[in-house]
Amino acid sequence: MKRPMPFDFLLDYLPAGVVIKLAIGMYYIYWEKKIVLIFRKVNKNIHHNGVWLSTRREHHTSLKADLPAITDFVFNEEEVFDTAWLLLSDNHEDFETSAIQICELISHRDKRIGKETPKAAELTR
Repeated sequence: MKRPMPFDFLLDYLPAGVVIKLAIGMYYIYWEKKIVLIFRKVNKNIHHNGVWLSTRREHHTSLKADLPAITDFVFNEEEVFDTAWLLLSDNHEDFETSAIQICELISHRDKRIGKETPKAAELTR
């Protein structure tokens, strides 16, 4: 049975034409030849639940300044995972407001968000 999409209220704030694909229990959000977000709410490694933001490392500082609720991925208490992805945890007190802000940045084509991939290009032709 397919798992219901978490945080589906955010679809109201994303631009028309996004493509959503379920894979490995997470919902991948594509738009304009880019992967922009992943929505994750699973029982394993719950500290990784929330909205994953596709970006590049060079944009981390400015995105974190604009959206203080987003963080790097942390596996253990002190182990930061070096990835281009950022995380908005679903248990953060500003989750809803910050998630909406992320969607609005995407809608305004913020260049810091999204990465072109062959899969994204194929899905959003």
